[in-house]
Amino acid sequence: MNFRFPQKLNKTLSFTLGVGIVISVGVSAPRPASAIPLQDLIIPGIRYFELYNLSTKDKIALGREIDEQVRNHYKVSSNAYVTRVGQRVASASDCSQIPFKFYVVQDKSINAFSTTGGYVYVNTGLLQAVDNEDQLAAVLGHEIGHICNNDLVNKLRQTQLVQGVVSLAGLSRSQLAALAYKVAVDLPNSREAEFNADAKGLEYITRAGYDPKAMPAFLRKLLNQPSVPTFLSDHPGARERIAVLEKKIASSRR
Repeated sequence: MNFRFPQKLNKTLSFTLGVGIVISVGVSAPRPASAIPLQDLIIPGIRYFELYNLSTKDKIALGREIDEQVRNHYKVSSNAYVTRVGQRVASASDCSQIPFKFYVVQDKSINAFSTTGGYVYVNTGLLQAVDNEDQLAAVLGHEIGHICNNDLVNKLRQTQLVQGVVSLAGLSRSQLAALAYKVAVDLPNSREAEFNADAKGLEYITRAGYDPKAMPAFLRKLLNQPSVPTFLSDHPGARERIAVLEKKIASSRR
């Protein structure tokens, strides 16, 4: 384990765990077979990890820790095609300094998710669902947008799992990674985060030379299936996202 924590905070804090309101995800994250209850991971103490001051190096290290948790629950592999498309989009992003890593999760459900520090995951089910490389780029662009927008850390703040800092006293590194993993894959992003990730993803795939229309086209394809994928039925707003994306694309061509 290589995750290092800032040492400058050294005061007593009374911490109250609260799970805030969370709405909608672009592509839902997988559910682990078993996970440590969030409340069991919060232990009062005097050493604290300040999420507001995470450096790029810290985010990469945290992403690496979460990746170990992902691999504990799923079969994960590298894929040259996904990596090629992902790196092409990432190089056109606002956070291209991050060493992005793209992996395939062996799961038939149509799904993709990202954590922090450049880690992006795509299910085999989604790879089978996309019609072309442009649609895959659109999905990856959306996830890259989440990373560039720092949405995992923002999610921690917004759900009140932390209010500036989270207690580390008594927590092993693996326990902290388990906490971050659970937040990353179990708690959906806010509606605003989803629309912002759409906007960023659209911008990135356009810069990378992909067809921007692939993003709303893929969402529409899934909505028009006889059986709507669970991640769309569970998280309404896909039609509005399509409308917003098409409006952005039309405006950019005027």
